[in-house]
Amino acid sequence: MAIAVRHKEAQREAVVEFPPGPQPKYGAPQLKPSQIAPELVAKAITSAIAAGWDPLSRGKTVAIVVDASGG
Repeated sequence: MAIAVRHKEAQREAVVEFPPGPQPKYGAPQLKPSQIAPELVAKAITSAIAAGWDPLSRGKTVAIVVDASGG
């Protein structure tokens, strides 16, 4: 699963990729963005900034891979 994040006053995005979770069984729907914990997203964004993503700079989209806990 991956989410794209962008600062509201900037143009550079980061795609934060999480490891694949367990596959849904028996045709269950995939995880929806509203089901992701805000704390997990906040930790993932903090990790992306620590890894070198500067949301206020210009440039290409950055892909950041985090672990299941967002770190």
